[in-house]
Amino acid sequence: METIRTHLLDASALVKLVVDEVGSEKIRKYFADKSVFWTTSLCFVEALGVLKVKHLYRKEITAEKYLSSSEELIAHFRNGSISIEEIDITQISTFNEVEKMSKSYSLDLADAFQIITMKTGFPSGLHGDSKTIFITCDSDLAKAAVNEGLRVWDCMSEDAP
Repeated sequence: METIRTHLLDASALVKLVVDEVGSEKIRKYFADKSVFWTTSLCFVEALGVLKVKHLYRKEITAEKYLSSSEELIAHFRNGSISIEEIDITQISTFNEVEKMSKSYSLDLADAFQIITMKTGFPSGLHGDSKTIFITCDSDLAKAAVNEGLRVWDCMSEDAP
């Protein structure tokens, strides 16, 4: 029986799905070959923000590419190829853990939120080969997640798992 893996895509991985960048092909190939992908609402919003910056401020993508990339990203959620899963960051105990994680590894709150979600949310109940794979293109975030005992694929410096 084949093990079903779950995958958390951070904002950098989400952007690489819809915009041509270094590492995009690797992410797209893995995405096409696997299933059960999810992210947090913060990562989804952060990815939309990155697309906005690429268009409006860095002029790396046209208005047409900005809109089509945003639509493609949203389509992944609409068609169910990516879902949004998370814990309630508005709970003071959750925020305290996120803040502590942020300080420990000099991470922004959105990145710390992802690690806490993996450690305490639904993925925390998965073990062995079923343990969620955290996919990121941010090496500092990847190191922090590994230090926290998470299964991580740093898609910029490692081969696909």
